[in-house]
Amino acid sequence: MTTTNATMNNENSTGNGTFDTWFGGAPANVQAQEGIQLRAFFLNLADRLRVDAVPTDPIIWIRRIFSIRDDELKLKCGLDGYFFIRFLRAILVIFVPLTAIVVTVLLPINYNKGKGNTFHTTVDGDRVRWNVAGLDTLSWQNVDPARTNRYWAHLVCAILVISWSLFRLYREKVHFIDVRQRFLTSPEHRLKASARTILVTNIPSEYRSKEALEALYDIFVDNDDRSRLTVWVNRDYTSLRALVAQRRGLRHALEKEELRILRMCNNKFRKSGEVLTENHTKEKTSLDSPPPDSPLLQEEFRVQSEKAEEILTRIFERDCSEYTQLWRNYLKPSAASQVSLVRGKDDDWTPTSLFKFWVSGEKKRVPRVAWLRTEIARLTIRIDALLAKLDNEELFKKQNSAFIQFDRQMAAHMACSLVSHNKAGRMSPRFLEVAPHEVIWANMDVTSLGRFVRTTIALVLFVGMLLLWSIPTTILGSLSQLGSLSYSVTWLAWLKEWPSWILGLISGPLVSILLALLIQLVVPALARKLAVLVGSPTRSKREVITQDFYFTFLFIELVLLTAVSSSVVKIVPLIVDNPVSIPTLLATNVPTSANYFFNYLIVQSLGFSGSVLFQYLRILYITTIWPWFTQTPREEAWLQTTIPHQMWGNVYSLFTNFAVIGFIFCVVSPLMMIFVSVTFSLFWVAYRHNYYYVQRNKIDTHGLLFNNALSQLFAGIYVMEIALIGLFLLVRDSDENFACKAQAIIMIVVMILTAAFHFVMEQHLRPLYEFLPVTVEDSAADAERQLLLRHNNVEVSLEQGCGTTNDAEASESAPPKLLDGSSADPSRMRSTSMTARNARKALLGLKKDVAARITDVQIRLPASPSLSRRQEVGDQLSAAIARYPDELTDLTPDERAAQLKAAFQDPVTRESAPVIWIPQDPAGVSDDVVQQARKYGRFLQYSNQGAFLTEKNKVEVTQPAPDTRPDWLLDWVL
Repeated sequence: MTTTNATMNNENSTGNGTFDTWFGGAPANVQAQEGIQLRAFFLNLADRLRVDAVPTDPIIWIRRIFSIRDDELKLKCGLDGYFFIRFLRAILVIFVPLTAIVVTVLLPINYNKGKGNTFHTTVDGDRVRWNVAGLDTLSWQNVDPARTNRYWAHLVCAILVISWSLFRLYREKVHFIDVRQRFLTSPEHRLKASARTILVTNIPSEYRSKEALEALYDIFVDNDDRSRLTVWVNRDYTSLRALVAQRRGLRHALEKEELRILRMCNNKFRKSGEVLTENHTKEKTSLDSPPPDSPLLQEEFRVQSEKAEEILTRIFERDCSEYTQLWRNYLKPSAASQVSLVRGKDDDWTPTSLFKFWVSGEKKRVPRVAWLRTEIARLTIRIDALLAKLDNEELFKKQNSAFIQFDRQMAAHMACSLVSHNKAGRMSPRFLEVAPHEVIWANMDVTSLGRFVRTTIALVLFVGMLLLWSIPTTILGSLSQLGSLSYSVTWLAWLKEWPSWILGLISGPLVSILLALLIQLVVPALARKLAVLVGSPTRSKREVITQDFYFTFLFIELVLLTAVSSSVVKIVPLIVDNPVSIPTLLATNVPTSANYFFNYLIVQSLGFSGSVLFQYLRILYITTIWPWFTQTPREEAWLQTTIPHQMWGNVYSLFTNFAVIGFIFCVVSPLMMIFVSVTFSLFWVAYRHNYYYVQRNKIDTHGLLFNNALSQLFAGIYVMEIALIGLFLLVRDSDENFACKAQAIIMIVVMILTAAFHFVMEQHLRPLYEFLPVTVEDSAADAERQLLLRHNNVEVSLEQGCGTTNDAEASESAPPKLLDGSSADPSRMRSTSMTARNARKALLGLKKDVAARITDVQIRLPASPSLSRRQEVGDQLSAAIARYPDELTDLTPDERAAQLKAAFQDPVTRESAPVIWIPQDPAGVSDDVVQQARKYGRFLQYSNQGAFLTEKNKVEVTQPAPDTRPDWLLDWVL
């Protein structure tokens, strides 16, 4: 567990000065709740995730950015973060040398004695102006027809670009495989539960039991010892999950309503000038527990009986008619919100709705707070009843998927790589490296047929997106060539009268900004929804599919359609009717669209990289947008303790598309290579800083996105080759004769060789990144053993979760124990209900232990929210988070065993009752609310610990929410 002192030295915690303010992710000199919003989280993660302060000197900062070691990036960013920065570097390694060569060779050839703005004589004897101006004079279309032999230089440069790019892509893939294998076989990773667990889907009914799956997969463990296997057969907990989600929504509504009343009371109290003393508080309310014979405790005992619903109804009526509540001393009864209820046919009272205007019956209005309290308590009773029946086949049917945990990592890879069933499609696909917090539980029952149907629907929707977005994309693509359209389109001739700078502004930066907003804001979210619809079982797999969808979208909409300035509706018929016209279509339009992509890359490199580095959007959100919304203590704690998590699918796709643009135009318009190199250089610095100091990665594909991005770069190479084939075929000399047939033929051969290289490389390397080779097992096992010996913790670290021989012997020699110390028969211990019950007990005990270690700040009259005051609150919040376990070794053996036993069980089965968290206030109203809520017993608990209202009615927190899972930091290590 992290043992960092709460009052860490400023140099090691938040840094200082304006430079640290802006480059650390959030400002320190504005009222953003804390000097740096994410400081509380950084101070209390394990030492492996903590970083030093951002240097205040820009020179030192730059030096630090360049000196960050790869091992540090892997440790703090995960493999996806490390490989993303590696991807930016790989593009620079490809483009920077090529820029020095290709630009040096082709720019003089294109510009010197080119077409320019001169006149030429056609075959018919007419004098026509070439009208090649601006940056076009440096590109392909400026070569004079009388000097077509210059195109040999373009061919040589194209072959050089392709050869160097293919070599570097191969080297990067080999490096990726090496780093991925070393990471997956590292001792720290091998000890994780996810390293030894596979997800098996589409399981036939005869194998949907722990016994059947253990009998099938025990071949992969020593001596066919089934005690070394842990099996979780998934069940459909949709009904339970719906109740839990409903309860969370009601909890949020109740906390907002309670906070609204507290704020109004706080205003009245401060205006009255009343001073609240400790004796005054005790006169109004008492936080002491009622005596044993108190009716409140008797009521709580009776609520647990079979007549719970009736008791709740009586408590609800009593809550509605309670006139001794302290808030009534400050507010009129009408200040509390009311809710309209209607009696249904089953005599249940439900809230009225405008969408159910046809519902009739007896109606009444009751206090909203009392109704919300009762509904939460009622849902808690129903949820608790279902939690005791998790093995009930009628309530929760078994799904066709299961998690299987082996005693060794290599056993999991062997089980996943071999065919499990003799019938096609059964017990597949199987997935490795599944972390519990990444599982998408709603997709655990997707069949092969269902996956095919879902995929078909997703593809249809994706095509619909392409058609829908093609309309504005085509319009913006046409606007990017507004200057040339004013001469070629007769009804736009009036644009010739406009100043050139206005036309340049519209066709350049304005179009680029609008197109970026159109594509980068909405499309990634829709692509992620499509990935879930396809049936992605995990969030990491979802990101991989999102990457495929989003890159395809960007490639078609942003590159191809913009390049040809047409729409999908017009292009598709042309390609279908005459596929041979693709090279001609690209060759005709690609050179003229280069200017648009110049502006697009400039906007992205300067605007987007600045946003990444300075985090001004998050600053705007924290300082301007967030305060306008109701900030409950839970929302404030979430803001203070949550750092941005990168959604990798759309990030990789966006930058892969930038590189694709560079490949397509590198020979046609060599200047594009300079823009691409500058763009990736700026982003390399920005993201290197961002992933080291600001963001953390919770969803990790272990580099699969990087490998996917490298493969997607071939799209740019292929388009470049096709476009060059078309361009060579379109070249005519001064006599209108074909001038580059030889170049076109050579380019066709190069494209065929590129496709062959691509195919062979993928087939050759794919097995190496999908599964671990057997040759690494011995060295990995030795490293793991040495790590355990160094920590002098062999017995604890290898207990149950790691499945060693000692575990097996211990399990055979001693009967299983429950958390309360009592013995239990093995069949009962294997049940889902018992596993979930043990996990809930472990979490409850851990929660009490964490609460005992947290020192809450009880401030009735907080001081003015100065910078030092905010820093003090942040330090106290940091100290509270430091008390939460962030390593499995922080748990007792029983707690750790219970956690690992339930690791891959639906987390809804371990859901605890919520705690309504309200802030302390100077008037003492929150104390009275906590006291009044005790009548609901354990089914509705209130707390005002660790949160309070300032004199400006702002909420400040010094600890996470009381009902926060005590193992929330362990998600990083499972």
